[in-house]
Amino acid sequence: MQKNARYAMEDIKNDEDIKVFVHSFYDKVGKDKRLGYVFNDYADVNWNEHLPKMVDFWSNVLFRTGRYNGHAFRNHLPLPIQLGDFDRWLGLFEKTIDEYFEGPKAEQAKEMANRVAASFASRLQMAGKFDKATTPSSRE
Repeated sequence: MQKNARYAMEDIKNDEDIKVFVHSFYDKVGKDKRLGYVFNDYADVNWNEHLPKMVDFWSNVLFRTGRYNGHAFRNHLPLPIQLGDFDRWLGLFEKTIDEYFEGPKAEQAKEMANRVAASFASRLQMAGKFDKATTPSSRE
Protein backbone atom coordinates (compact mmCIF):
# COMPACT_ATOMS: atom_id res chain seq x y z
CA MET A 1 0.00 0.00 0.00
CA GLN A 2 1.40 3.37 -0.99
CA LYS A 3 1.50 5.76 1.94
CA ASN A 4 0.88 9.47 1.53
CA ALA A 5 4.27 11.16 1.83
CA ARG A 6 2.72 14.32 3.33
CA TYR A 7 1.61 12.47 6.44
CA ALA A 8 3.73 10.73 9.04
CA MET A 9 1.72 7.60 9.74
CA GLU A 10 -0.02 8.64 12.92
CA ASP A 11 -3.46 7.81 14.20
CA ILE A 12 -6.62 9.81 13.55
CA LYS A 13 -6.61 12.48 16.27
CA ASN A 14 -9.15 15.17 15.42
CA ASP A 15 -11.56 16.68 12.91
CA GLU A 16 -8.72 17.88 10.69
CA ASP A 17 -7.61 14.27 10.27
CA ILE A 18 -11.19 13.22 9.60
CA LYS A 19 -11.50 15.95 6.98
CA VAL A 20 -8.35 14.64 5.28
CA PHE A 21 -9.66 11.10 4.93
CA VAL A 22 -13.25 12.06 4.14
CA HIS A 23 -12.23 14.40 1.32
CA SER A 24 -9.66 11.97 -0.08
CA PHE A 25 -12.08 9.04 0.15
CA TYR A 26 -14.94 10.80 -1.60
CA ASP A 27 -12.54 12.06 -4.26
CA LYS A 28 -11.83 8.38 -5.00
CA VAL A 29 -15.55 7.55 -4.89
CA GLY A 30 -16.31 10.32 -7.34
CA LYS A 31 -13.67 9.05 -9.75
CA ASP A 32 -14.70 5.39 -9.49
CA LYS A 33 -16.58 4.38 -12.62
CA ARG A 34 -19.42 2.63 -10.81
CA LEU A 35 -19.67 4.61 -7.56
CA GLY A 36 -19.07 7.88 -9.37
CA TYR A 37 -22.14 7.12 -11.46
CA VAL A 38 -24.26 6.58 -8.34
CA PHE A 39 -23.03 9.68 -6.53
CA ASN A 40 -22.35 12.13 -9.36
CA ASP A 41 -24.65 11.20 -12.19
CA TYR A 42 -27.67 9.61 -10.53
CA ALA A 43 -27.76 11.33 -7.13
CA ASP A 44 -26.08 14.53 -8.34
CA VAL A 45 -24.50 14.97 -4.91
CA ASN A 46 -23.64 18.50 -3.91
CA TRP A 47 -20.18 17.75 -2.52
CA ASN A 48 -19.94 21.15 -0.77
CA GLU A 49 -22.93 20.11 1.35
CA HIS A 50 -22.21 16.38 1.57
CA LEU A 51 -18.58 16.43 2.70
CA PRO A 52 -19.12 18.48 5.90
CA LYS A 53 -21.95 16.09 6.83
CA MET A 54 -19.61 13.14 6.35
CA VAL A 55 -16.95 14.83 8.48
CA ASP A 56 -19.61 15.24 11.19
CA PHE A 57 -20.70 11.61 10.75
CA TRP A 58 -17.18 10.22 11.16
CA SER A 59 -16.39 12.66 13.98
CA ASN A 60 -19.43 11.32 15.78
CA VAL A 61 -18.48 7.70 15.06
CA LEU A 62 -14.85 8.07 16.18
CA PHE A 63 -15.07 10.75 18.89
CA ARG A 64 -18.75 10.74 19.90
CA THR A 65 -19.15 14.45 19.17
CA GLY A 66 -22.92 14.17 18.65
CA ARG A 67 -22.73 16.45 15.62
CA TYR A 68 -24.31 14.07 13.11
CA ASN A 69 -28.03 13.46 13.35
CA GLY A 70 -29.00 12.67 9.77
CA HIS A 71 -30.82 9.76 8.18
CA ALA A 72 -28.06 8.14 6.15
CA PHE A 73 -29.88 4.93 5.29
CA ARG A 74 -33.07 6.62 4.13
CA ASN A 75 -31.08 8.81 1.75
CA HIS A 76 -29.51 5.74 0.09
CA LEU A 77 -32.73 3.78 -0.44
CA PRO A 78 -33.71 5.32 -3.81
CA LEU A 79 -30.21 5.05 -5.29
CA PRO A 80 -29.38 2.41 -7.93
CA ILE A 81 -27.09 0.58 -5.55
CA GLN A 82 -26.00 -2.95 -6.37
CA LEU A 83 -24.85 -5.43 -3.75
CA GLY A 84 -21.27 -5.35 -5.07
CA ASP A 85 -21.10 -1.60 -4.63
CA PHE A 86 -20.53 -2.08 -0.91
CA ASP A 87 -17.29 -3.97 -1.53
CA ARG A 88 -16.11 -1.20 -3.84
CA TRP A 89 -17.03 1.48 -1.29
CA LEU A 90 -15.36 -0.40 1.54
CA GLY A 91 -12.21 -1.10 -0.47
CA LEU A 92 -11.79 2.59 -1.28
CA PHE A 93 -12.45 3.54 2.33
CA GLU A 94 -9.87 1.14 3.74
CA LYS A 95 -7.32 2.13 1.09
CA THR A 96 -7.78 5.79 2.01
CA ILE A 97 -7.39 5.20 5.75
CA ASP A 98 -4.28 3.09 5.13
CA GLU A 99 -2.75 5.81 2.94
CA TYR A 100 -2.89 8.39 5.71
CA PHE A 101 -3.19 6.78 9.13
CA GLU A 102 -2.33 3.89 11.38
CA GLY A 103 -3.34 3.16 14.94
CA PRO A 104 -6.39 2.26 17.03
CA LYS A 105 -8.67 5.02 15.68
CA ALA A 106 -7.70 4.17 12.10
CA GLU A 107 -8.59 0.53 12.79
CA GLN A 108 -11.83 1.64 14.47
CA ALA A 109 -12.73 3.70 11.40
CA LYS A 110 -12.22 0.68 9.13
CA GLU A 111 -14.21 -1.57 11.47
CA MET A 112 -17.06 0.92 11.63
CA ALA A 113 -17.04 1.31 7.84
CA ASN A 114 -17.38 -2.49 7.60
CA ARG A 115 -20.36 -2.32 9.96
CA VAL A 116 -21.97 0.53 8.03
CA ALA A 117 -21.55 -1.34 4.73
CA ALA A 118 -22.91 -4.59 6.18
CA SER A 119 -25.84 -2.82 7.82
CA PHE A 120 -26.77 -0.89 4.67
CA ALA A 121 -26.47 -3.99 2.49
CA SER A 122 -28.61 -6.00 4.88
CA ARG A 123 -31.27 -3.30 5.24
CA LEU A 124 -31.42 -2.71 1.48
CA GLN A 125 -31.75 -6.43 0.92
CA MET A 126 -34.59 -6.62 3.49
CA ALA A 127 -36.26 -3.73 1.68
CA GLY A 128 -36.23 -5.83 -1.50
CA LYS A 129 -33.61 -3.71 -3.22
CA PHE A 130 -31.69 -6.70 -4.57
CA ASP A 131 -34.66 -9.01 -5.30
CA LYS A 132 -34.98 -7.94 -8.91
CA ALA A 133 -32.76 -9.68 -11.39
CA THR A 134 -30.09 -7.11 -11.99
CA THR A 135 -27.68 -7.07 -14.81
CA PRO A 136 -24.22 -5.70 -14.24
CA SER A 137 -23.98 -2.07 -15.12
CA SER A 138 -21.87 -1.01 -18.03
CA ARG A 139 -20.28 1.37 -15.54
CA GLU A 140 -18.58 -1.44 -13.57
